Amino acid sequence: MSKILKIIVPLFLCLLLISCIKHSPQLPSNKGNVVDNNAVSLLAINQNLAKKEDVFLKKFALQKDKAFKRSEMGFWYKIVQTGNGSKIKDSVNCEISCRLLSLKGKVLQKEVKKIIIGKKQVVVGLEEGLKLMNKGDSATFIIPWYLGYGMKGDEPSIPPYTSIIFEIKVHN
Repeated sequence: MSKILKIIVPLFLCLLLISCIKHSPQLPSNKGNVVDNNAVSLLAINQNLAKKEDVFLKKFALQKDKAFKRSEMGFWYKIVQTGNGSKIKDSVNCEISCRLLSLKGKVLQKEVKKIIIGKKQVVVGLEEGLKLMNKGDSATFIIPWYLGYGMKGDEPSIPPYTSIIFEIKVHN
C-alpha cells in the first residue's frame, strides 16, 4: 500500500502542476496572418487624401477669417459669441440650432435638435467641437470629410468626401 502511495502521490502532484500551466492562446482556424493588400492600399490612399484636405482647409479657413483655430483632432473652429452657460461635456443634454453649409456657402440643412454629447448623434467633428463650447455660445466649425460624413457622405445633400461647415448655437 505504501509503495502504491509513493507512486500515486508524485504522479498526482505532477498532473496537478501540468494542469495549472497557462497555455498560449491559439488563433481560430479561419483566421490567418494574411495581409489584405486592398485594405492597406485603401488606407494609404485615404491618408493621402486627408493630408491634402488638411492643407486645403487650412488655406480655406484662414482666408475666410484669421480667427479660425485648428483643433488637435483636425477641424477648424471659431467661437463667434460667448454665452454664460456651463461647459459642454460627455453625457450633457444640449439643444442646438444648426446650419450645415457646403464650403461654397450653400445651405444643405437647417435644424434645431436635442442631442446628448457622447451618444454619436452628430458627426465626430461636430461632437468634439461642441465640447469646446459653453451653453449659450455660438461657433462656426469647418469639418474635414474624414471627421464628417466620410467616404459615404449623407446622400442626397452631402456627397462622399465632402468637407462641411457647421454654424452652431448652443441654447442655455
